[in-house]
Amino acid sequence: MTKAQAEMAFLELSAQLKNEGLLEKEGAVQVALRGESGEVFFFELDDAGIAMQESCLGIKDVPLLHAFAVKPEAKTLLLLRGTYAPMIAQSLRALTAELDDMAQIVGLTARVANALSPKEIARCLRARNSCFVKGAGMLITGRSVSEAVTGAILLEKAAMTHILAKKIGGAKRVPLFSAALMHFIYQKKYSKINLGAEAEKVQATPVAKAVQLAQTAQERDLRAQIVAYGRQLQEEGLLQGTWGNLAVRLDETYMLCTPSGLDYRLLTPDDIVKVTLFTLDYGAQRKPTSEKRLHRDIFTARADVGAVIHTHAKICGVFAAARKSICCIEGEMKRLIGEEMRCAGHALPSTRKLSKVALGALGNRNGCLLMNHGVICCGTDLERAYLACKAAEAAAGQQLGL
Repeated sequence: MTKAQAEMAFLELSAQLKNEGLLEKEGAVQVALRGESGEVFFFELDDAGIAMQESCLGIKDVPLLHAFAVKPEAKTLLLLRGTYAPMIAQSLRALTAELDDMAQIVGLTARVANALSPKEIARCLRARNSCFVKGAGMLITGRSVSEAVTGAILLEKAAMTHILAKKIGGAKRVPLFSAALMHFIYQKKYSKINLGAEAEKVQATPVAKAVQLAQTAQERDLRAQIVAYGRQLQEEGLLQGTWGNLAVRLDETYMLCTPSGLDYRLLTPDDIVKVTLFTLDYGAQRKPTSEKRLHRDIFTARADVGAVIHTHAKICGVFAAARKSICCIEGEMKRLIGEEMRCAGHALPSTRKLSKVALGALGNRNGCLLMNHGVICCGTDLERAYLACKAAEAAAGQQLGL
């Protein structure tokens, strides 16, 4: 990585943090980027013009850099405050994963470092990718810029969930076996898809190009819509990183859905996967979302549904972690969703049990919560499903008094 490449990566990272509101806090954000040959570029930034400074200082001068020794696979380090993270750092010794996205990217717990010292960094990052730091907020490591940014978003979200859930009885931890399994699968499998795509966008195979030529105008339009709505949902904080997925009923035989493990910032219409409804086959295309069964089962059970969106919306996530229904739904929100959003029981992602509990909670409504997981919203088309997602988040905020 050259200095120019590091500066470009830094600008991309700071733009993403600014979009998430993570630069609008007191105190500078520290960023370290490691090149392929081991060179390190260190920057400090704040919201006042996003100033950049490169430093050749070592670990003794910049304690943050010790995280590279603890996490040799890391390419990006972030030290930033957040809004809720400092509250967790001051009140807990560790935060247990209460949503499965934290379990996947961070670990079963996020420890609190008492200081930004080599000893504390080593203790708190052992078998974990991130931690809280007293007086500083949170320390994030990532194997890429986007993984680090997503890690920061999700750890701040986890802190917010824990604190806001106290209003409705408190959040419950993700079942231990499920949390451990999801963390292992993410680190060994799903994250590598996105890392590979980020390093070098995968070229279409001859089979994929042939499929593209066979697309109807309707299919091309729906593919573009899925990409557009996916990015919109991410920009609005309803999707983070590779979490969440979208699917549209194409006809009686096929559905279109987002691919597995690919960040929405990298998504193109050609990446959308055409899946056979009856068999869930997808041929030589990209691997579809692991929740393809859930989408298919909703389409099968509900003839009125033409689009399904599974999000990890932040405020709805508070209710999913607390395992409570969202019931203060009225006016336009009631018309889009129904009289309440029930919380489905626990099930591992992409299993038959998840479809069963989700359909039970969904009923004839257009939204439900998935315990310690996220949200399902549906509608006759993507626009209606998207509006249901927005209405659900608004209803959750209203019930919490935000």
